[in-house]
Amino acid sequence: MVLLGALLAGLAAAAALKGGALLLLWDEPIQRGVEARRTGALNEVFLTFSRLGSTVFVLAVGSLAAAVTWRRCRAVGLALLVATFSRPLLETAIKLLISRDRPDFGRMVQGTGYSFPSGHVMAAVALWGLMPLVVSLYTRRRWLWWASVAVSGALILGIAASRVYLGVHWFSDVTAGLIVGTFFLLGVETLLARQHARYPCNEVSGTSSSAVNGRWSDSRVKSSNPSSPGRGTEALVTSVPSDTYT
Repeated sequence: MVLLGALLAGLAAAAALKGGALLLLWDEPIQRGVEARRTGALNEVFLTFSRLGSTVFVLAVGSLAAAVTWRRCRAVGLALLVATFSRPLLETAIKLLISRDRPDFGRMVQGTGYSFPSGHVMAAVALWGLMPLVVSLYTRRRWLWWASVAVSGALILGIAASRVYLGVHWFSDVTAGLIVGTFFLLGVETLLARQHARYPCNEVSGTSSSAVNGRWSDSRVKSSNPSSPGRGTEALVTSVPSDTYT
């Protein structure tokens, strides 16, 4: 985290200094190289990825996910709402502070506002980074959880790559978006831990509140053994559900 923070600070300082002239030493060759390799098939692929990180799509899916999970786990629903609606504020503040212009070689779509960091990438991390946690509330099968992790990771990386491919962000903008999104997600996880301590997840269909921290315990076992785990919050988003009952 310290190294990521130092990298982010360096990128931000370089982006703010003389319009990011230092970063252009590698940003510009990367941008031109990517745009020179466009094809019709890749155009459709990356346009689709980009739509999955758009503000309207993220706000809609984030709100829907919060509504779906609210009754089962209020803490997760609240975390989704905070991640969905506070992310644009953080993005806008950083962009106004840095004020870096977007690339303008061969844009395939219109980009509005400043370039650093990529808002699409931050939105992708904030939304798709929480999806494995949502999945863990509805299944005890570890392979499904791992599948959700793989899909979420692929979507985040695909959305990040799409912004460079479409010509609306520099490579360093996307890198900064991934780092800021990571720190943002860690902040959301801290909020989730505190809220889960106050509002543990409801037990639904034999699944206890331990689902939020990646551990599963049958409700009947828990009722007969009050000391069994189920209300801890020490390992949240990144924990892996066990296959004990699959």
